[in-house]
Amino acid sequence: MTITPRVLFVHAHPDDETITTGGTIAALVSEGAEVTVLTATRGEGGEVIPAELRHLEGDRAGLAKVREQEIAEAMRALGVRMHAFLGGTTRTFEDSGMEWGPDGHARPASSMPDDALCAADITTAGRHIAAVIDAVTPHAVITYAANGGYGHPDHVRVHEATKAAIDLAEWRTGRLLCVDTPTEVARRNFDPTQDGFSATGFAAAETIPAKPPVGRIVVDQDVSSVLAAKRSALEAHRTQVSVSGRFFALSNGVGQAIGDHEYFSIGAGADIPAEALREGPAPHVLTGLDLSAVEAQEQAAGAAPLRRRREPKKPGIFAYLHAAVLAVLIAFLGAMQHLNATVVNLGDVPLILPWGLVLSLLLAAAGLWHLKTMYRSSGPMLVAAIVIAVLTYVLAQTNWLPGADMIVTGMLRSVAWLLGPMLLAAVFSFISVYGRKGTR
Repeated sequence: MTITPRVLFVHAHPDDETITTGGTIAALVSEGAEVTVLTATRGEGGEVIPAELRHLEGDRAGLAKVREQEIAEAMRALGVRMHAFLGGTTRTFEDSGMEWGPDGHARPASSMPDDALCAADITTAGRHIAAVIDAVTPHAVITYAANGGYGHPDHVRVHEATKAAIDLAEWRTGRLLCVDTPTEVARRNFDPTQDGFSATGFAAAETIPAKPPVGRIVVDQDVSSVLAAKRSALEAHRTQVSVSGRFFALSNGVGQAIGDHEYFSIGAGADIPAEALREGPAPHVLTGLDLSAVEAQEQAAGAAPLRRRREPKKPGIFAYLHAAVLAVLIAFLGAMQHLNATVVNLGDVPLILPWGLVLSLLLAAAGLWHLKTMYRSSGPMLVAAIVIAVLTYVLAQTNWLPGADMIVTGMLRSVAWLLGPMLLAAVFSFISVYGRKGTR
C-alpha cells in the first residue's frame, strides 16, 4: 500500500513559511504529499512596506487581518490546502516584536503585549502544537533551528515549543527537521555583486543577519523547479516583502536572493542514513525515513512501539471550583424546570409529556460531559454530580427552607431528577475521553 507523506511546518509569522521553507513546501505538494502549515502569530507587530498601507503599522488588529489574507494567498501559490494559526479558536498568540542588536542579529524587544508568543510559557505553546500534531499525524515536522535563523525571539520560541510538542504529543513523529542555512550560502545570498542585484534598487547588507548553523546540515533540498511558486508566495506577502527579479527585501530594504536550495539539520527522530550522506547532504527532507514504520507507530526495527500516551495532569482547585459553580446553576435550573409537562389527550387517555424533566437531564448531561472532557478526569464531574444531588435533596426539604417545595418527592419526575445526574455521572465515568487516533 502506498503511503502519502504527511509533513507539518511550524512557523512564527506569516511570510516565514515562504522565506525559509517555501520551496520545500511547494516541492512536497507537487510530489503529492499532504502539507500542513501552522503559523504561531499573525505578525501583528510587523513593519509595513507599501506607502498606501503604512497606516496599518501600529494597528495590530488591522495588520493582523491583512496578513491573514496574505498568507491565505501565499498558501494558494504554494498549493497548500491545510493552514492554521496556533491556538485555533481557543487562544491567540501575538507577535512578540524584536529589535536589532549591535551584532546585527535580532533580540527580544524591550516590551511585548500580554498575549505575545514569548509571554506564554513553552509548555502552553507546546501543548497547542502537540494538539495539531495529534490531529495531523505527520511523518515529519519542520521548524526553525535553536538560533531562530537570525535570532528573532518568536522563531526561537517556536523552536522550543515545537521540540516540547514532539514529546507532549501522543503521535510519534518520525523526524523533526530544523531550518539551518550554511554560512557560505547566507553570504552568497546577500552578495550585492550577483548578476541582476544592482537593478533591484535594494540596499546591500552591511552585516549578514543569519546566524551560523546550529546542527550538522544533512539535507540540501533543491527547490529550483518550484522557484516560481516560491516567488509568487513571496509577492503575496506584500506588506512585508518586496520582490524584484530573483531577489527580495524585507522592510529594511536589504536585498537577498530567493533561495533555490533550502537546508535542514535533524532536531529529533530518525537520522539520515550514513550511506545517503557519503557525498554530502541528502537531497530530500524525507530521505531514509520509513513512513510505514511511523504509520504503524513502531520503530524501524519493529521493536518497542513509539506511540506513548501521556498521563493527564490531575485537576487543580480551579477545576473543582468550576465544577461546584456549574453544579449549583444546574441544580437550581433543573429544580425549577423538571416538573414542567404538557398533557396530550389520545382519545380518552391523557398522556403526560415530561419535557421539563427531559430538558433538565439534558442540561445535567451536557454540564457533566463538559467537565469530563475539559479536564480529562472524572473527579470534577463526580463532584458536580454530588453537588447537584445534595442541593436537590435540600430543595426537597420543605421544613428547612421557606418556599423549598420545588422538589416533590412523591412524584416520579422529581425522583428521576434527584437520581438522574448521579446515574449519568456513573455512566460517564466508564467512558474514556482519550480515544485512539487511527492512522490515515
